[in-house]
Amino acid sequence: MSSLISKLHGDCLLLTPKENLRTQLPSEVTSITEWPQITKHAVFNSIISIGQLAISENLIDFLSQLQHYANRDSLLYFCDRTIVPDIRKGSAKNDITGSLWQSEWSVIRCERFAIGKYKRAPRYVFGTARVKRSNDEHL
Repeated sequence: MSSLISKLHGDCLLLTPKENLRTQLPSEVTSITEWPQITKHAVFNSIISIGQLAISENLIDFLSQLQHYANRDSLLYFCDRTIVPDIRKGSAKNDITGSLWQSEWSVIRCERFAIGKYKRAPRYVFGTARVKRSNDEHL
């Protein structure tokens, strides 16, 4: 988690309350805004979700809504419980990476892990995404 938080920079949108972060934000963060207390035309350099995507009632709509607060250089950092295809869902609600793709985000980096070694251990995904760019833009 600390490595994810250490990458935050610029104007930062927290999808989780600041009190839930167990580490200090880096000095590269110039401003912090907590969801949903945002101004209509705000744009953020960094957006971070720790568990918030996993509990979203309509994740694809929520991810689409987040794009209004991002530009082509904004990065979404996430660490959330996820559904793994072909495995019992347990209490997880959303397929995080699949929803990112469906809502026009590009996953730049993604890693998965489980807590515990048993078959039905909770599965998590963490990584980085950005708004999909058009074919005309240089990657």
